[in-house]
Amino acid sequence: MSKSTLYTLLFLCAATFHLQAQDTVRASTLAGLDISAEKYYNSGIGKIAAKDYQGAINEFNQAISINGNFYKAYYNRGIAKFELKDISNAISDYTLGISLSHDSCDMCYYSRAQAKYVLGNKAEASQDYTNSLRLNPQNAQAYYYRGSILFEIKEYKSAIEDFTSAIKYNPAYAYAYNDRGSAKKMLEDYKGAAADYKKAVELKPDMSIAYNNLGSVLRKQKDMKGAIAAYNNSIKIKEDFLTYNNRGSVAYDNGDYKAAIDDFNKSIKLKNDYALAYNNRGAAKFKLKDYKGAIEDYDKAILFNPKYGHAYLNRGMAKELVRDTQGACQDWEKAAGMGIEQARSYTGDCE
Repeated sequence: MSKSTLYTLLFLCAATFHLQAQDTVRASTLAGLDISAEKYYNSGIGKIAAKDYQGAINEFNQAISINGNFYKAYYNRGIAKFELKDISNAISDYTLGISLSHDSCDMCYYSRAQAKYVLGNKAEASQDYTNSLRLNPQNAQAYYYRGSILFEIKEYKSAIEDFTSAIKYNPAYAYAYNDRGSAKKMLEDYKGAAADYKKAVELKPDMSIAYNNLGSVLRKQKDMKGAIAAYNNSIKIKEDFLTYNNRGSVAYDNGDYKAAIDDFNKSIKLKNDYALAYNNRGAAKFKLKDYKGAIEDYDKAILFNPKYGHAYLNRGMAKELVRDTQGACQDWEKAAGMGIEQARSYTGDCE
C-alpha cells in the first residue's frame, strides 16, 4: 500500500501596486505653459495627495482644456482614474502621456503596465515595464513586477535576473528577495531559496509569507526542526490556513499524526472549503487506522475539488481497507482517468 500524497504550496507574494503622481510644476520650468494651467495642475496634485481622486480629475481636466499638450496632466489624470478603478480610461491617459512626451515619460509606461496587468494583459504589461526600464534603468519596481510576470509564465531564470536587478537598485526590497527565493525553489535551488527567504524576513520581520516559504524549502532539505520553527514564526505574525496545513505536513512527515491532525483542523477552521487540508487530514487518519474518518475527509476534499485526483486515489485505498472493493476500484479508475499514474497499479485487480 503506497503512502498517501501530501502537498505544500509555493507562494508568490506580490506587493501592492505603487502608483505615484508627478510633482507640482512651476511656470519657469515649462516654457510656454499657461500659468492658469499650472494652477489647475498643482491643485490636482494636491487632491491626489488628499485621495480626492474625482476632484483631481476635475482639476486636470481644466489644465488640459487650457493646454492640450500638458502630458503630465494626462499622466496624473490617469493615476486618479486608476485609483477610481476606471482602468481602461486610465490606460488611455497614460498612452496620451507617452505620445505627448515624445516617448520620454518612463512613469507613463510603468503605470500603463500596472493597469494592463490588472486587466490581465500580461504580455503587454511586460513590454511596458521594458519600455519604462529603457527610459529609467534604475526603476526597481519595474524590474520586480516584470519578474513577477516572468515567474507566472514559468520563466524562472529570467525572473531571477529581474528580481536581482530590483535588489541591486533597492537593496532593502524584501518582496524581491522573497520572490527570487520562490523562483529559485522552482528550479530546485533550495539552498539559494532559503538564503533569500532569510534575507526577506531580516529586512521585513513581519513578512509571514516569507517565513512560510522558508519552512517549505527547509522541509525540502529535510530540516524538519528548522521548518517547524519557520512555520511557528509565520503563525506568530499571522494565523493562516496555508501555514497550518504546511506545518501539519511536517508533523505528518515526522510521524506525529495527532499533531498533524491538530494543525489540519486549524487550517480547516480558517478555511472550511480547503480541499488540500481535508485530504491531508484524511491521510493522517489513515495512518492512525481511522479508515472511516479518512474516507469522510476524502469525501470533503473531493466535494470542494472534484478534480482532485490524489484524493480519489487515497479514498480508494481507505475503501479497500473497509472492504468496499467496488468503491475502491471506482475511485482508482477515476484517479487514473485524471492522470494519476500510481492509481493504475491498483486498477489491475479490479474487474
